[in-house]
This record gives sequence, structure tokens and C-alpha cells, in this order.
Amino acid sequence: MFWLQLGTLIAFNVVIFAMLFIPGSNPQHGDAGEDAYDVWQLIDDIEAERDAEYTGRHRLRAPLSEADEPPRAA
Repeated sequence: MFWLQLGTLIAFNVVIFAMLFIPGSNPQHGDAGEDAYDVWQLIDDIEAERDAEYTGRHRLRAPLSEADEPPRAA
């Protein structure tokens, strides 16, 4: 019984060591390259689309031009 417990303990330690210290074979998206589409470009595109759309109760209003803006207080 002692040898079975000791062998199981050693096997678990070997598996844990292998999982921690041997690198995995499936790299993540970090090496996508120069032309890869990243998260920040996606966020910028979504914000640009939201700025271009007029929805809800504000869709009837035209965007303010620089001439229509009220003067800013200093």
C-alpha cells in the first residue's frame, strides 16, 4: 500500500512539473504579425461607426458645426 501511495505522489508531481515548466505547443495570438487587426483598431472602428450614426431621439438633430457652437467660457 505504501508503494502505491508513493508512486501516485511521484506521478502527480511529474505531471504538475511537466505542466508548469514545459512550454505548450499552441501559441496564443501574440505572434500575429504586423498586419494583424488588433483590439484597439476594432474599438476605434466601432467608435467611428457610433459617431457616424444618429439614432434614438437625437437622430433628427443635425450635428453642430463650428459656426453653430456657443462660445466657450474661459
